[in-house]
Amino acid sequence: MIKNKRIFIFAFLPLLILVVVFFSAVTGSKDVGFFDALKALIGVGDDNTLMLVRQLRLPRIIISVIIGGGLAASGCVFQGILKNPLADPFTLGISGGAAFGTAVGFVSGLAAVSWLFVPFCAFLGALISVSAVYVLSAQKRFDPNSMILSGVIISYVFSSAVMLLFALSSANRLQAAFIWLMGNLSTFDERLLPAVSAIITAGTTALCFSGNIINAIALGGDKSRTLGMDIEKNVKVIFLTASLITAAAVSICGVIGFVGLMIPHIMRKIIGGNNSFLIPASAFAGAVFLPLCDTLGRSLFYPVVIPVGVITSIIGGVFFIFLLLRSDRSIL
Repeated sequence: MIKNKRIFIFAFLPLLILVVVFFSAVTGSKDVGFFDALKALIGVGDDNTLMLVRQLRLPRIIISVIIGGGLAASGCVFQGILKNPLADPFTLGISGGAAFGTAVGFVSGLAAVSWLFVPFCAFLGALISVSAVYVLSAQKRFDPNSMILSGVIISYVFSSAVMLLFALSSANRLQAAFIWLMGNLSTFDERLLPAVSAIITAGTTALCFSGNIINAIALGGDKSRTLGMDIEKNVKVIFLTASLITAAAVSICGVIGFVGLMIPHIMRKIIGGNNSFLIPASAFAGAVFLPLCDTLGRSLFYPVVIPVGVITSIIGGVFFIFLLLRSDRSIL
């Protein structure tokens, strides 16, 4: 029964991604007909439809699929190696570092110099945050509780630094920074798409093949060592890979919360706790969830475009309130 469910899930979710991509391509401020969108996706049709679908919507849809999959897989991995259902890419302070880097880029005026500076600053800030968490956790031999505590501390430090920068900066530079930090797919530069897509796709693929290692980590140090595994080394590699994915995602679109926290919870309830299946299933589900949220954000209150990070946070908050109120809290 469980095997049949898994076969169904892994056959259904990739097809659902294609459906969501097409739905997002036809839906927006100006709806596009089914056949017009289909022709535009393959490169034929009138110029206006081609520009709307292929040049404006398709790059945004592609990056949302890739980022959604990467964040969900990273969140699933963090929850596995830290043995904590509330762990995700942002609990560990990665978003705080990236937010600080972004704030530095905007407040210093580097954003006006070149399109490369803001994503570079965000990526650098995330790496600094990851390095700080890594160094602090290494003092406790990468104990899960100490890693989460280190992430929370680093996140608070960088959040305070961001507020300080905003307090000292001029008002005309704050709006762009705030929009970026809310998680926004409207302003990403398409020149970054190949590099970021390659990093996230390669990292997510590697995480999807790490399920057996994380299953062994869940057994505990002594038991995993009897299987011939160097638990500390594996935790380092997996942690750094998932952190790199998050840093790349934040560098191009800002902070998008709850994807890495909520999606693994949902998929664990559907497919079970075996990480060999849970991680790829979470990646597929995240690749469905984020483009749907982005489509909702750009369609719901048009002409106002709601940043996708706001949509995911609202949905995530309602989801966890619902879980809290349920009598069966086993998912938590």
